[in-house]
Amino acid sequence: MPDSLVARLELPSPGLALLLGQVRRMWLLLVLSPVLGLVLAAGALHVFIPQYTASMVVGPTGRSGPVGMGLRVPTANPVAARGLAEQGTPEELISDFSRYLALLTSVPVAESLTGDEALMRRLFPADWDEQAQQWQPPSGLGARLTQGLRWLAGQKPWMRPDAVDLSRHLKRYLVVDRVGEGPLRRLSYRHQDRDFAMALLARLHAATETHLRVEAQRRLRAEMGHVGKRLTTLSNMDNSRALSGLVAEQERVLLMLDVGLPYAADALETPSALSLPDWPNPVLMLPTGAVAGLTLALFFIGVRHGWRRE
Repeated sequence: MPDSLVARLELPSPGLALLLGQVRRMWLLLVLSPVLGLVLAAGALHVFIPQYTASMVVGPTGRSGPVGMGLRVPTANPVAARGLAEQGTPEELISDFSRYLALLTSVPVAESLTGDEALMRRLFPADWDEQAQQWQPPSGLGARLTQGLRWLAGQKPWMRPDAVDLSRHLKRYLVVDRVGEGPLRRLSYRHQDRDFAMALLARLHAATETHLRVEAQRRLRAEMGHVGKRLTTLSNMDNSRALSGLVAEQERVLLMLDVGLPYAADALETPSALSLPDWPNPVLMLPTGAVAGLTLALFFIGVRHGWRRE
């Protein structure tokens, strides 16, 4: 091997040698920067309020079997239409479970929860004065600025939280994830109170189910009343027999609705949460702080080296 090649392999380039020299001279910075990052991460853990993530798994109720609700749409010939979910064009087919997922964060469902003052206080603590025991505008700088701008625009600067505010809160903080490739969904909600997070998921699931159940009962009773009136005026036996079968099927579905079993969504896993807070996670945050401190130190040394070379 030529002597020049050996020299290039054994001796670093002048620029690299200068950079390594700066690293050796600034060893104290490389030692202290991870420690500083670790301290800052630990301080952030004490500033942030620990929160728990509650989750539950829901899925569509079965159409058949002992846990099934049966066919949702009454039909005069249930045997022939057993494979149908709903009648209509393919573009119009929306399952009860799809309606359930859409209504979870809707205003109608939120309206059924706004009557619970204790729940609203926990969800909007900035708008509730615990000492005065009344709703009042938040006192933060950002809130004050927003109120001032609304006042300048001639609007009311503040209103107590209502169903629309609750709906927006749920749209922001309720996470719906698909479980695998099937129809199951995992609902997740994060809050500083573990029990409250689990209770909110249970209340939200029950309120959405109740909304769909009441709407189905209303439609069925309206249809049954109309068909019953028509039966009294029909003289054709075939038509009368077909409508009687339809009323019987409607009564069967209405009876299943009155049982109180899950209608659109079944809770396969009830709400649960870890016993320890999962956010912020110190197992991830502390090492990340140390690595971030070391990375910034190396970046500073590299920038300093490039500036000196110029």
